Amino acid sequence: MSTRHIPEPAQIDYHADVQAQRVARAKAMIDAGDVLAIIDSRIAAESDPKAHPLYGLVLFCLDRKVAIHGGEFFDRFRQLVLCAIDSAIDDLLDMED
Repeated sequence: MSTRHIPEPAQIDYHADVQAQRVARAKAMIDAGDVLAIIDSRIAAESDPKAHPLYGLVLFCLDRKVAIHGGEFFDRFRQLVLCAIDSAIDDLLDMED
């Protein structure tokens, strides 16, 4: 019987496994409203209107911009969401410690 697929005990990172479980539990506890509140507060804190993620869309709807790139628009909001989720997870993990 081959044992090539079984990792040696020194190769197993138990701390990483525990951390991954903690993150998974924290992520399951996060409410979508909490993530949206984080995003809203970050957008509200931005003083430059050109930095707002909807700035290009507003110009487009006001007929002041020819088009917006849908992929870039999605990517920017996706990044905002992922950063907000990371912040919410970090907050929950900090409360555990």
